[in-house]
Amino acid sequence: MLNDKQLLESILFDDLRPTDYIDKESFSHHLKQIYKDLAETNKEKKHGVFFQRFSDFIPKCPVFILSKFFKSLLKEENKKKHYLSLKEFQAGLVTLKYGTYEEVARVVFNIFDFEKKGAINTEDIKLLISFFPLSENNKVPEYMYQMESLNELDQIIEETFKKEVSNINFEYFMNSIENKANIFVMVFCYLYLVIPVLDKDIILKHQNLEKSSEIPTTPNNVQSNFSSKSVKRLLFSPLSVFSPATIPKLRQRKNSQYEKEIKTNILDQLFINNNLFKKTINVREPNTPITNSLRTIGVKQIELSSTTSYDMADNSLNSTKDKSQKNSQKSTNSNIEDIKSLIRKSTIIECSKETSNVDIFTMAEREAENEVLADITDFDSGKSLNIKEHIKHEGELFKFKKEGGSLCINYFYVTIIGQSIYYYKDQYQKKEDYFDSTYLPGCFFRENDKEEIGSNYFYSFTLVLPNESRRFYHKEKEEIKTWIVRLREVLCYEDFFEKYHLGETIGKGEFGVIKVGFEKKSSEKVAIKILNKAKISKVEQLNLMRSEIAIMKHCKHPNVIKFIANYENSEFIFIVMEYLKSGTLNEYLSKNKFNLNEKMAASICYQITDALLYLHKYGIIHRDLKPDNILVKIRKDNNDSDKIIQDIIEIKLMDFGLSKILGNKETTNEGYGTVAFIAPEILQRLPYNYKVDIWSLGIIMYFIISGEIPFMPKSKNLDDLTLNICLKEPKFPKKFETISKELIELIKSCLKKKPDERMSIEEIVKHKWYKSLK
Repeated sequence: MLNDKQLLESILFDDLRPTDYIDKESFSHHLKQIYKDLAETNKEKKHGVFFQRFSDFIPKCPVFILSKFFKSLLKEENKKKHYLSLKEFQAGLVTLKYGTYEEVARVVFNIFDFEKKGAINTEDIKLLISFFPLSENNKVPEYMYQMESLNELDQIIEETFKKEVSNINFEYFMNSIENKANIFVMVFCYLYLVIPVLDKDIILKHQNLEKSSEIPTTPNNVQSNFSSKSVKRLLFSPLSVFSPATIPKLRQRKNSQYEKEIKTNILDQLFINNNLFKKTINVREPNTPITNSLRTIGVKQIELSSTTSYDMADNSLNSTKDKSQKNSQKSTNSNIEDIKSLIRKSTIIECSKETSNVDIFTMAEREAENEVLADITDFDSGKSLNIKEHIKHEGELFKFKKEGGSLCINYFYVTIIGQSIYYYKDQYQKKEDYFDSTYLPGCFFRENDKEEIGSNYFYSFTLVLPNESRRFYHKEKEEIKTWIVRLREVLCYEDFFEKYHLGETIGKGEFGVIKVGFEKKSSEKVAIKILNKAKISKVEQLNLMRSEIAIMKHCKHPNVIKFIANYENSEFIFIVMEYLKSGTLNEYLSKNKFNLNEKMAASICYQITDALLYLHKYGIIHRDLKPDNILVKIRKDNNDSDKIIQDIIEIKLMDFGLSKILGNKETTNEGYGTVAFIAPEILQRLPYNYKVDIWSLGIIMYFIISGEIPFMPKSKNLDDLTLNICLKEPKFPKKFETISKELIELIKSCLKKKPDERMSIEEIVKHKWYKSLK
């Protein structure tokens, strides 16, 4: 067992970024080219990169994290703007790749600043980090593993921000991560790795840039402050056995024995970026969700040796003159050279300090006249790297167009490199001479039927872009099929209909249907929600659907419907879920004529409450909580199959199509929900948060016991219902006379008109009504 003195580790900030072999100007220009493909004009004729296209650019990032990152890039003076300009798009991304420690810390701080008020709070920090993907742990159930991660986050935050500060400004944030950088390291490493660098695309676009008269530029607010190297050293620790008092002691006692127990060989401590480094070291890695996640993005936590020391006061390395330490230093230098070698072998281009002034994008001469792509020289090794091997596919395609009343064929040569398609006038052009390119993520494709044009038959596929569609033809059917195979590989596309059969319809909604489905290989029965894109007219609606998928992917609670997979093509979105044949809670209650005893009612309500507690911990507001959106899994009593009342094994919350994720102090005033279960603040378009779900829970409790909806007028008129919800207090019919006072008290507490007066979900879980019926 290592003691806490041995567990403080240090990281040089620049060692977190091993991919700086691509220069800043080229990356900035690359973003400019990507911007052209991502930018679009909405119905209000506002042009820029909207959130949906931004998520296409960074598809591996969870929606909630990505949404906060997106909002952090918007300029302060344009808080109501919902799209990124070119400078905004470039600025934050370039800063993360090339900014100084202080500049990057500002980007991270702005991501945590949900309300854009220049201050953050620990609840929002915890919420954002809680959505980081966790590594797999088959030994612990997924739900319990998530709960462990939340507990660990509480410890990290408590040790990082030691004082109870409700509003953390940037200065306090910097001082806090100066002492313990776990939070900063996690956020920075994760964002740095999910932003696509796209090496081959950058090289090709840089060549095209050199050929033109255009000069790459970086936004002024980014370009002016960049330093070539940052010597900032960060401190972090494995949390599970770390003492909160260790870091302050180390900083105060720079000449004590603590110095000898800090290892500063950073390349031995932190290995990131696509598992480039496979070196075996003496590792002590606590098996917790957060540390496992750090390992997923490459962070290694090691046992600290006493061979090297670090002066906490002046940021300088101290070496002893001991002979054994010199031998250790030689070994360290050797390790660094081994790692540099690995980087060179694993990348297209590696630019060392000695060759930093060399034009690393100079092309080698074409080895053959008909090669579109030639070799590029690796200036560190002097060897030639064949870029042609990175071509996913190339060949001749054509389009039909009308000229002067005649149908003409327009031939061109097409190449897929990285995640882009490049178009050339013919196959003999140099690679930098492409006349157009298309960034593929966010695009779809479909194979078309054979067409007769003139006296010939042609085969084709359509590339469906966000703003247009392009149809490509070829004379040979096999060539079109090869293009489709390659596009599927680049887009990681899976065809829903190759994996599932569709059965009967079991539900309908505004944008689609829910069908029974069968997995072809296993014959497993599933429920499939099919959303028709043609029926989605607003960007907000599409964003809600993306959010629904993200929430379902994240949720692992036993009382939340299990997500299996999602698929998408140019026309539909498919969400595959577990299938429960027993139907909804509303159907179950109606079938049994609401003849439930209080203990069974409590069991149902507690499961709903516990699921809500889980959702609210992750900032998720359901916003459409009602019996029709709650599934039940039941069994009949074995002794009497004709008994009306059946034992409920489990209930499952479903349909997150209107759900939203909010920070601790964030609010929204969007008008979503079902009127009978909707809170008064939503009806009045007042700012609201999690407490709207508490209102819906109170309505459901009332409904389970009585079979009636409180506030419902005899006329069933919706206008009268909304007035009653906003103005009247609930009345309790005769059926409640036999119900315990604790339940009536709980329902009344949930149905307070003012949200602040309602009970919190944490208080409801511990309510005496549940305890009295256990």
